Amino acid sequence: MGTDFPTRRAPTRRSLLRQAMSMAALAPWLGLAPAVLAQAFPSKPLKIVVPFAAGGPTDAIARVVAERMAADLGQAVVIENKPGASTMLGAEAVARAPKDGYTLLLGTTSTFSTNPHLYKAITYTLADFAPIGVVAKTDWVIAVNNDLPIRNLREFVDYGRANPGRLNYGMMGVGSSSHFVGKMIEGATTVRMVDVPYKGSGPALADLMGGQVQVYVDAINSSLPLARAGKIRIIGMMGEKRAPIAPEIPTFAESGFPDVVAQSWYGLFAPSGTPRAVVDRLNAAVQFAMRSPEVARRYATDGTLAETSTPEGFQAMIRADAEKWGRLIQPLGIKLD
Repeated sequence: MGTDFPTRRAPTRRSLLRQAMSMAALAPWLGLAPAVLAQAFPSKPLKIVVPFAAGGPTDAIARVVAERMAADLGQAVVIENKPGASTMLGAEAVARAPKDGYTLLLGTTSTFSTNPHLYKAITYTLADFAPIGVVAKTDWVIAVNNDLPIRNLREFVDYGRANPGRLNYGMMGVGSSSHFVGKMIEGATTVRMVDVPYKGSGPALADLMGGQVQVYVDAINSSLPLARAGKIRIIGMMGEKRAPIAPEIPTFAESGFPDVVAQSWYGLFAPSGTPRAVVDRLNAAVQFAMRSPEVARRYATDGTLAETSTPEGFQAMIRADAEKWGRLIQPLGIKLD
């Protein structure tokens, strides 16, 4: 008399995935190595929340990074644009997202370096996020109208001191990065300028070309194309060194103003509490993206710098940057709703 044994089915992809996810959840309790936990991630598409409208420079950076990260992770990385409230709407959404690494934030200088010093009603802090890594930086520059007798920073300082209050500069409103960079320049050079607020860099640059404003401070990727076309004149760079895309433009430090250093940074964040092994896997994908010749080529077209870091290095950079901007903002007494 034979004995019938139940037929053993081959495991399906779905059952294997469930087992892997269960293993990931239990890994901290079982003492499993981080590599085992990371093997289960990612098992579905990821989302990067960009706290700006589609089509702008931050959105462009996010899409370049997402494309290369997807190639390393083996999953799609989609962009969700959530603009508003000086990046705070997008940041708040990600802070409340599941702590699984599938919803990320492309945070900026505004999100973590200046907003905490400005907004009374801010609902997040850096502690609500797990920094993954910086993905890009852009240097700031100072540009002038072509009709001004100013061709370098020394001439700018001499002219401004000889004509107090006659120079005005375009900025994106009270509390914007361009506002504070302008104040940084005033403090270092003792050149007093009149603030002229704009709702976007396009109108400000149009008025700079037309002579309605004489000075404009902005990220290099906005101003350089117009300077290359001869429509405005860039006289100084606020990076720590000259930009590879425009080595002819001297830094403020070279011209005797070492305290005028301004860069915008962009980086990825997960909600705080995301497993460290997942954060490390995401950082590895960022490192992969930043080593890509394609990313370097696309960044270099407008002066964006491809940089990255460890999660710890990124967090230290943010804290130092926030302290620097705090020292500039707090004496101004600006508080926004």
